[in-house]
Amino acid sequence: MTWMVWLNPPYRYGSEEMRKIFTREHWLQKMLDVEAALARAHAAVRNIPNEAADYIASKASTKHVPLQKVIEIEKITRHETMAVVKALAEACGPYGGYVHLGATSNDILDTALALQLKEALAIIERDLIELAEIAADKAEKYKDTICLGRTHGVAAIVMPFGFKFAVWADEIKRHLERLQECKK
Repeated sequence: MTWMVWLNPPYRYGSEEMRKIFTREHWLQKMLDVEAALARAHAAVRNIPNEAADYIASKASTKHVPLQKVIEIEKITRHETMAVVKALAEACGPYGGYVHLGATSNDILDTALALQLKEALAIIERDLIELAEIAADKAEKYKDTICLGRTHGVAAIVMPFGFKFAVWADEIKRHLERLQECKK
């Protein structure tokens, strides 16, 4: 089940692939990925030793920082990011003091969410491309099939059924262009 409040509580919509992105386990891995990247960035500018960054990165996985451990720490700290930081620092032993160096909670939270949204966007983009292709194929297939047009909820003049699909394909392609602009 998801823990993010803006998702549908019954959790009945969406694909399994998309729901997986917004599980607490996946969120934790993204938080750990950000902490690992932060350590590597500090090492790149010589703020911390390379071996510390490598060690932190090697421990920044749910294999070494299990969700249950984070939940237990969060019950004490009442702070989700600090729970992740403490659990990762414990897993890193002597290099634990380098975890979360110079970062705020929101630096980590916002970046982890951005990584989740990037994954979700890739799924949406892939599925929209497929949907646009299907609509374009249907537009071609039904270009000579006549159907009743509609306007303001009432019958209008007849039109090619394929034209409806062509309009939908065009709308989907415009949405794809907007999504691709978001990636810039």
